[in-house]
Amino acid sequence: GNAQAKKAAEAEEKRLAAIEAKEEAAERSAELARQRKEEAEEKRQAAAEAAQFKKEQQEAKRAEAAEAAQLKKEEQEAKRAEAAQAKATKAKASKAEQTVKKAKPGASISLFGFGQKDSDGGSNESSSAKQKAAQVKAKQVAQELKQAKPGMTISLFGLGQKASDSDTSSAPSSATKKKAGKVLSTAPRGIPTISSWKENRDGSVSGFIFGSPNFEEGESVTTSPLVIDAADGVVVQTGSGSKYFLEPKGNAQAKKAAEAEEKRL
Repeated sequence: GNAQAKKAAEAEEKRLAAIEAKEEAAERSAELARQRKEEAEEKRQAAAEAAQFKKEQQEAKRAEAAEAAQLKKEEQEAKRAEAAQAKATKAKASKAEQTVKKAKPGASISLFGFGQKDSDGGSNESSSAKQKAAQVKAKQVAQELKQAKPGMTISLFGLGQKASDSDTSSAPSSATKKKAGKVLSTAPRGIPTISSWKENRDGSVSGFIFGSPNFEEGESVTTSPLVIDAADGVVVQTGSGSKYFLEPKGNAQAKKAAEAEEKRL
């Protein structure tokens, strides 16, 4: 009986060992399946990250290309604007040259202010009204040049400038009634001074100018006809709106002007 019991115990041990081995095999199979699943998930995640990175790179390239195109466009527009400005300046210079060439022998012509910028946006007229006014002035000057006699003084002061409200027509003649100016002891700030001045028959004033950014100190000038009576110590104004202080003839600056003229002669 002992031998039979021993056999039964051995058979039970074998059965339990087989069950344990089967369970271990199932656990190993499950672990391998879990590992394969994790690896597949990692691969999918890496592929998604790579696709996102590629997308971001493409968007950055498109943004850079758009920015470069905009910059190129702005540079081209700036070049076109510079070319237009240069063309306009050249045209004005050519117009001034033609005006001088057409002047009769002996005529004295002042081109001060020709092509000067006006207060509303520069020498390039932007509206048809401004262009029309400039054309009218040019025609008036051309007519005056045609009718000029030898030795006659013609002033083109203010040609190309914006006309003021009181200067929409040609300069007033000597027969036009002028306004009386207020007598001052010194020139107001920013107003050029004309020394040793004298009034001409056409209503203009000749003398030596000081304090003007457009002339050398003591340079001999002739204004266009005045709309204010010329008198010592008065701020006069031309038809184009330019203002000058007429220094009393006994002042020291008048002496300096005379000395400067003597040196030049």
